[in-house]
Order: sequence, then structure tokens, then C-alpha cells
Amino acid sequence: MSRARRTFASFALALASLTLLAGMPQAAAVDPPKVRLFAATTRVTVERDRRNFAFVDPGVWVASVGGGFELRATRADYDSPVTLVQTDPTTGAILRTLPVELLRGWSGLKDFMHLSLRDAHGTLITRESFDFCPNTYYRARLDDEGPVNSAYPYICGGNPFTRGMVWGIDDHWAVNAMSDFGLGFNAPRRHYSLRVWVDPLWVEALGLEPHESEARVRIEVFDRGTIPARAERTLASPYAPGPRVPTTTTPDPEGLPDLVALPAWGISTYHRKGHDYLAFNSTEWNAGPGTLVVEGFREVDEDFMDAYQYFHVDGTPVGRAPVGQLEYHRSHTHWHFEEFTQYSILDANSGEIAISGKQSWCLANTDAIDLSVPNANWTAFFGGDLFSMCGGPGAIWIREVLDVGWGDTYGQFIPGQAFDITDLPNGGYYIRTEVNPTGLLFETTTANNIEDRLIELHGQPGDRGASVAPWHGIDTEGGCFYCSRG
Repeated sequence: MSRARRTFASFALALASLTLLAGMPQAAAVDPPKVRLFAATTRVTVERDRRNFAFVDPGVWVASVGGGFELRATRADYDSPVTLVQTDPTTGAILRTLPVELLRGWSGLKDFMHLSLRDAHGTLITRESFDFCPNTYYRARLDDEGPVNSAYPYICGGNPFTRGMVWGIDDHWAVNAMSDFGLGFNAPRRHYSLRVWVDPLWVEALGLEPHESEARVRIEVFDRGTIPARAERTLASPYAPGPRVPTTTTPDPEGLPDLVALPAWGISTYHRKGHDYLAFNSTEWNAGPGTLVVEGFREVDEDFMDAYQYFHVDGTPVGRAPVGQLEYHRSHTHWHFEEFTQYSILDANSGEIAISGKQSWCLANTDAIDLSVPNANWTAFFGGDLFSMCGGPGAIWIREVLDVGWGDTYGQFIPGQAFDITDLPNGGYYIRTEVNPTGLLFETTTANNIEDRLIELHGQPGDRGASVAPWHGIDTEGGCFYCSRG
């Protein structure tokens, strides 16, 4: 269908829908919120496999501009046509009517954007079109002026009996434009350029400016294991974060967590490449009354985010304080908070011998420790989602959370995290777990931040072992976690 015919059909359908829309509130004549396309990185590095195939999420985002962006597709009954309108997120008033032919059923916005990939000589490698659902799983705050949590569902699509769907991007939020797709391509060369742009029909329908409707990313391809450190260069988001939540050095005690160290458990030894290692699990938990919330917003050209602890009272952030940094780890392809816990091994006289190489964390609610304490969040398993907690190379925001009553368990099993005990003689040692080791995090008390676990090393080089006595009568090594002394 030609563009003129499509436009005529759109107006005809809009006129036919006037009766249906008459009962909905109408907004004042102001410019409705719209969206902006932008790239979180100017250059992305990616590894190719032995067949020269590479897969990449280019870190292209769609952000709300001028307020929350909300669309509603509805039909009054099963005999009525579907209508598409943009609505005010607060009042529900109609801001404008959009052509329903631009929908991909209940799944989102049809052919919303396109991409082209070219090599260093300008040769076209691929060109594709993408539908877009604003309710994607991968979403991020642009700064702390936006709402704490997104109001929109994680649903794109319906069934034959669906009568209405709401899609949206909260004010000062963004969603990943290609989170469900990414880009895979045959990559024998080193350098490629990616262009992503919003379809002209959507540009016209939403009133987008040229700079709001296009993003460009350079892609550099390396053989596996050869990506140089700090190879990425990042762009700022379209909104610069600012101190919307007041910074404080005296937070409300009701908003403070109580971080508690538990003893090392699941302790074992192994031999690899001429070295003996001591491996273990560790758990730290939050006894409340406040939730531990750490957030960071990405700045220009940085592999780090300044980290802030946010203090929530009755679900509302009432203050924040700087607490170090969030760092992007290329080996894990996600972001870690650097100030949470430290692990060390001590001799029988409590003299420190070594510190674990595990110095940063991607926090998550992995273990329910005490859901009977006040303010415990009973439904917080992996609270939120691991995308916002861990992120990726194209992340523009990280939020790490440890809810009241929950703990986060990590296994220290790989070399660099497990302790190298090759040169340690047999005998007694302590594995020390220390939460909040730098003291930067605000909490109600630090009296329970350290827990030592006594172990006994034995055996011969290449065949070492560790004996561990029960802790408060709990056998943490035999699988009977709830056994009593008697």
C-alpha cells in the first residue's frame, strides 16, 4: 500500500472510531510526550566464534521524552474495531489517536525501526526491520527523578480473546530497543558500522525530530579471548543524572539495613595445575528494618558507575549517600558492586594470610534467611530482575537490592576466588566473612559484620582435605541444614 493510501486509510479508521473514543477523557492541547532513540555506546566489542559468527546487543535504547509515554490498543467489544491512542499516564486522557495499521496485533508496534550493518568498505552486510514492544524485560532508569519502579507490565502479546493492551515507558526511563533480538552476523572482518533508525511512518505519527530517531554504533570484532581491556567507549544517556533525591549523611534509621555475615559453608578442596585450593560458599543477609538499595547511572566514557545507597521509607526514597563504585567486568559481561563483602583466610592466631580475589558483587535475593523479621519481603526471590542487578555491556543503569529477610550466596570455587593453600601446612585456620568491609554502606549496626569459621587442613600435596565442625549444632557440610544439637 502506498504511503498516501495508508494515510487515507488511517484517517478513515480514526473517523470510524470517534464514537468509541467519545466516552474517554480528552487532554488539553499540549505537545504529547514522545520517545527518543539513542545508543549507550559509540563502540561495541564482540567475539566471533571459529566460524566467524558474532552475536551482539548493540546497546540501543528507546527513552521517554517530555513525560511518560503510554499507548493503549483497545476494542469496546468483539464486534468493534481496535483503536490505538496515546494516553496520559496519570489521567488516562487521550493525547492523540494513532493509525491502527501501525500495530502488529497485540504484540506491539509494527516495523517500528530498521537497522543496516556495513563493513569498513561500506558494503551492506544485512538490513532488517524490527517490531517494538515498550513492555520489554530490559528497562532502565535514566536518573533518580523517574519513578522507583516501572508501572508497565512485562507482557507483549495476547490471545484471540484479548480486548485491550497497554504499552509504556515511564518518565525518565528507557527500554532496550532490541532486547528480544540482538544481532547475529558472519563477521570475517574487524570493523563494522551499525545504523538503527525509526521508521518514517512512526517518526511522522509521533512527531520525532531527526536527532531523536537515529542511533549509530561502531562494532569491532575480535577472535575469542583477544578483546583488549577497556576497549569500549560509552555515550551519556539523553538525561544527565542529578541529585533529585537529597544526599544525606544522617539517614532515617527506618530506611537502614542490618547486614549480617554468616559463616563459610559447603567447604571443599581440589587440586588443579599443581596447586591445591580451598573452596567455599558464603552468605550475607539483611535483617532490616530497611532494604539495601544501591544504584548507579552510567557517565560518559566510563567502565564505572558512581554508586549511591538509597534509603527507602514506606517504599519511597527519602535520601541517598555515595558508597563507592559499580564496575563492569568483561570476563562476566556484567556489573558488580565493589564494597559489599571481603573474604580472607587467617591462621590459628587470627593473622591474615590471604584475601579472596572475589571483591565485587552482583547482588540478588538468593536465600530466605528469616522471613519472620519486621518488614521482610515474602515475595522477594531474586527481587526485581537480574538484568537491572547485573546489566551488560550496554547498560545505562544498575540497581542492586538485598531485601529484608533475604541473603545473597556466592560460591568461591574458581582460582582467584578460592584460596590457594598449596604452601599452607596442615593445621587450624579460619575463613573470615566480612560484610561492608570498607564501612561505606550505612546500616543499623556493624556488630555482626564479621563471622569466622574454623577449619582443619589435612592430607598430602595434591590430595588435601578440610574438616569442618558444626556451627551452633548445624552441619553445613552434610546437607542437614536444620539439624539440632540433640
